[in-house]
Order: sequence, then structure tokens, then C-alpha cells
Amino acid sequence: MQVKDIMTETPETVSPGTFIGDVAMMMRDHDIGIVPVVNNGELMGVITDRDITIRVTASGLNPFEVTVQDFLSPNTVTISPKDDISKARKLMAENQIRRLLVTEGNKLVGILSIGDVATKDKGEDAATGGVLEEISEPTDRS
Repeated sequence: MQVKDIMTETPETVSPGTFIGDVAMMMRDHDIGIVPVVNNGELMGVITDRDITIRVTASGLNPFEVTVQDFLSPNTVTISPKDDISKARKLMAENQIRRLLVTEGNKLVGILSIGDVATKDKGEDAATGGVLEEISEPTDRS
């Protein structure tokens, strides 16, 4: 099974100039915790609920005075829609992440979550519980 078979197509996105407060409301309204940041069709990174909480709110900044461009995470892990689900599970485990951005070149075409893998991947090594365990393990990262 390939990533394109179970990914969520056309995820919600924002531009770098979007106010953080607007992103937070979008996350609330769509019940999501991550939003890809796209500029002229090209993926620039992501903004997460954690980015907003730690880097904006906890710093005392007004979320309607600061924009995504100053708080996005630019180094995102991506995968091709043609890649096998086993590669997605491996990337999630290695990077201890729960979502992968699906790209063709630098163009965002979807998003794949651990939930997608858990509910839609019926392959023989669809050991999502094991992947969740690996994602949740502490790392040696300092």
C-alpha cells in the first residue's frame, strides 16, 4: 500500500503572513494540531499547537500581532505519495513524529498521520501499536 492510498488530501494550510491567532482559531475549528505553511504553492514548513503555546503564548506575545513566518518549523519530514506505508512508519518512528507531510517536489499534496496508518493500513506488518511505542520512546537527543 502506498502513502497516497491513505493520506489526507488537501490539508488546511496557511501563508507565512497569517497571524498566529488566526492559525489557533483554525486549529480549534478544524480540530487539528498542525498546519502546513505554504507560500506560492511551495511548502515552507509547519506551525503546530506546541509552537504557538511555547513560542508565542508562553513568551507573552500577542498572537494577533505576530505572524507565522517568525514561528514556523522549517525542517519538516516529508514523504512521497508513491512511497510505501512501511517507509512512512519507519520515518515516523525514527523521527518520533506522528505526522508526515506528503510532497511531490516541494509541493504539498497531503498529510499522513499515525491515525491514518492505524485505521487504514491493513497490511501484514501494520503494527501500528509498535510504531506508536517507538514514536513515544524517549530519545538520546540533547
